Amino acid sequence: MFLHAFLPSSTDTVKYPQDYFKSPLEIPLLLAGNYAEPRTGHFHAGLDLQTQQQEGLPVHAAADGYVSRIYVSSVGYGNALYVTHPNGYVSVYGHLKEFTPALMARLRKDQYAKKQFAVDVQLKPDEFPVKQGDVIAYSGSTGSSGGPHLHFEIRDAAENPVNPMLFGFKIRDATAPLVKGLKFYPMDSLKYNCDGYRCGLSGRNGQFEVQGGLVKLNCTKVGISVNTYDLMDRVENKLGIYTLKLFDNDKLIYEFRADRMSFKEGRYLLSQVDYPIFQNEDEQTYHKCFVEPGNKCPVYSNLVKRGVIDMADSAVHVLKIEVSDFNGNVSTVHCQMQYSSQSNLMKAKERVFVQRFDQGRPNGFSDNEIKLSLPADCLFDTLYFSHSSSLSTNGEVYSKEHLLGDVSACFFDWFHLSIKAERLNPRLRDKAVIVFRDEKGNEFSRGGTFENGFVSTQAREFGLCYIKVDTIPPHITPVNISAGKNMRKSKGILFKITDNLSGIGSYNLYLDDNWVECDYDAKSATLIYKPGEEIKPGEHRLKLVVEDERHNSASYQVKFAM
Repeated sequence: MFLHAFLPSSTDTVKYPQDYFKSPLEIPLLLAGNYAEPRTGHFHAGLDLQTQQQEGLPVHAAADGYVSRIYVSSVGYGNALYVTHPNGYVSVYGHLKEFTPALMARLRKDQYAKKQFAVDVQLKPDEFPVKQGDVIAYSGSTGSSGGPHLHFEIRDAAENPVNPMLFGFKIRDATAPLVKGLKFYPMDSLKYNCDGYRCGLSGRNGQFEVQGGLVKLNCTKVGISVNTYDLMDRVENKLGIYTLKLFDNDKLIYEFRADRMSFKEGRYLLSQVDYPIFQNEDEQTYHKCFVEPGNKCPVYSNLVKRGVIDMADSAVHVLKIEVSDFNGNVSTVHCQMQYSSQSNLMKAKERVFVQRFDQGRPNGFSDNEIKLSLPADCLFDTLYFSHSSSLSTNGEVYSKEHLLGDVSACFFDWFHLSIKAERLNPRLRDKAVIVFRDEKGNEFSRGGTFENGFVSTQAREFGLCYIKVDTIPPHITPVNISAGKNMRKSKGILFKITDNLSGIGSYNLYLDDNWVECDYDAKSATLIYKPGEEIKPGEHRLKLVVEDERHNSASYQVKFAM
């Protein structure tokens, strides 16, 4: 399961132990996802290990240590375990179906003490010591998992996730990354009012070139991105790349290497890739070979002018882009580029804005109807802010409808947003939320607090937004239980719980007036109670109480038999 000693990159001089960790699964390692693979809103922080499309496989401790944390949530990693090791690293195991009986008992103790499903249990070193290879849990698909697999991480002492492949895990791979196209971005006066230019590539066996040969562009400074993803032997998934290099006339001017980053830094994905394309075009990944001013991710080195190519000399620039995976399989793109004032590939468009937001300093906008306040590190680059508003024809909207543009803008940090309320009855102030509506008409709530005539919240997106109120309780649907039904042969009692706007806030299940633990899976909106020793043969009363984020409450009661 181990490779030769890793040669550290120019940006990471740490020597990672090569014979310390072993695979947490008994089956051959195949990846469903890898480190730094682009995901919605972040770089992936570990390896997703395939579990043969099934749940319940034994999960083993990757090395000696102790279980230091049990974390349970309806989203994210779902059921997760953390093992702290004597060398300072922490291994993480996510989306688990369940833990070993002793760990489950410890979890239940904390859940019943707090009377809640989602808990974060911190354990002492002497509570659950483990040896390498000990079974600690069983694989599953809990949390935000899209299917059965094991999420596996290795973190350093500061809780920053490190690429697990650096520790010598061996996965057979002789397949180079696939490269499909390039995009050119004007970085001169056209930068903020041009969408750039895309071109296709031709080639095979890891060697690609631009279709049509020399690319003549009507801009004096250019940034480039490459549409690429990795492939792996015996795996159908699109995976993330490991390194990306750009050479201008044989000089290295940009290097990306996915070795380590913090969780907060993982959000720099929105700047590393052309995120609007990723969002809107089936997750096509155009990796930028230049670094925007607000991108401070520690994955870059050998930067010359942040990877931007100066073509004011009108000379032909011979470019080479190298994309590699962790096993050293490389794909290369060759391109020639030249400035030409006669070219029309970079097409300017009209720029409509009300205010310019500068990266690196606080920015804001306000009028009588809306207020925005952006912290200094919120933007990746200069943003030309536009705003319009209109009266709503929807009687359920309690403000003007505000269009914050453009909708493709990406933000590293949260910003403060306040919208003036109109016709809002004082009795409904605690029910008011700021709602965003996408182009498909889907609404989602950002919550909010009423104060001085405005509803205020934190947001990380632009688009159409307004105020609505949520006075409708959640909806409870019993799946397999009804009045008088004998549930003795059922493995669990299931409910579906949904909410129309603000989202599920809390849920509590009572058996014969006593609180009992139930598991909640947010992605399927399913709540399940698995009867245990606390329930005896005979008739019982079950009561489920569900509240949304605006404290609208619904309940369901039933008598059943066991």
